[in-house]
Amino acid sequence: MNRRIHIYLWLGALFVACQWLAPASMAPLRTAQASVPGITCTAITTSINFGNADPTAGLTYFRNFNSDVNLNTTGFLTYYCTNTSSAPQNIDVCISIGNPGGSSQRSMGGPKNGSLDYQLYKDAGNTQAWGSKYNTPGKWGTPYIGTVAVPANGTSAPITLPIYAAIDSSQGISWTTNKTGPYSATYGNGDVAFDTGPANTGCNNASGGGTISGFQVLANLVPTCQVATNPLDFGGLDGDPSNAAATTTLTVSCVNETGYRVGLDNGKNWDGTTRRMRGGPTHSDYVPYQLYHGNCSTKWGNTDGTDTQTGTQPSQMFTVCGKIPPGQGSATPGDYFDAVTVYVYY
Repeated sequence: MNRRIHIYLWLGALFVACQWLAPASMAPLRTAQASVPGITCTAITTSINFGNADPTAGLTYFRNFNSDVNLNTTGFLTYYCTNTSSAPQNIDVCISIGNPGGSSQRSMGGPKNGSLDYQLYKDAGNTQAWGSKYNTPGKWGTPYIGTVAVPANGTSAPITLPIYAAIDSSQGISWTTNKTGPYSATYGNGDVAFDTGPANTGCNNASGGGTISGFQVLANLVPTCQVATNPLDFGGLDGDPSNAAATTTLTVSCVNETGYRVGLDNGKNWDGTTRRMRGGPTHSDYVPYQLYHGNCSTKWGNTDGTDTQTGTQPSQMFTVCGKIPPGQGSATPGDYFDAVTVYVYY
């Protein structure tokens, strides 16, 4: 008789979240001379904070992950314009966002000279990158342009614009280069600009007339891990399944410099002393088994630091060895299964 026995390893992970608060400081203001007589405009920009970036929550893309979901966040820019003339005026406003220090890539700096790429957008669909009129046309996107009605001897109603930000699948995060910890980019004087011009003339005819605050882009890459597993299959066994053995592998990938240990629980059919596979669906017999480290001699359990395995690389493959102990005798023919959960401690 053939008795086929399967073990499927399922994923479980222990994650400890941490709270990270954005710095409260703002970058310097950029000021220019007015191009529309009597008009001055002011814009205040909030920080753009991705918060805790955790890829295992399905929020961001790791090049090693089978995911293409973006990590998104939003900041806000609020502006208003004041008219000191006795006649109401309609004006164009042109708001430019360049790159910190004129760098070639929008990127946050992080621990040990690490970097984390991102992009800023004018739309929620992340299709219209927000750029600057002072950059090479098309580089990093195009500036925002809008028309504002400013009353005579008065101030326009405040207008708030969202600044959409994304760490997207085309940029990704690398296991080997991105370390855990805070990342930031600071937009200061010379990186942002607020220009004004006559209504319906566009950014090319806008020059000066506005003051805009700088801002920061922030993220905190938290320690986190992912597990990929394969079934452990003892194959078809004739007669007594005693002493049968088989191996499989599982791979653990963690953000660089995340220390971690890997444990295997006792399965779904544990009886208090023994791991067991249950027959089904036509019978309910059990076949005991044990799991070991790669050398098939040291039991693999789930007591952190005692019978777990320690990872030494950001992405590491582990060998799991399964054995059926001697003395089983004849077992009812059929398939036997168990489900084991993998725990990653970090």
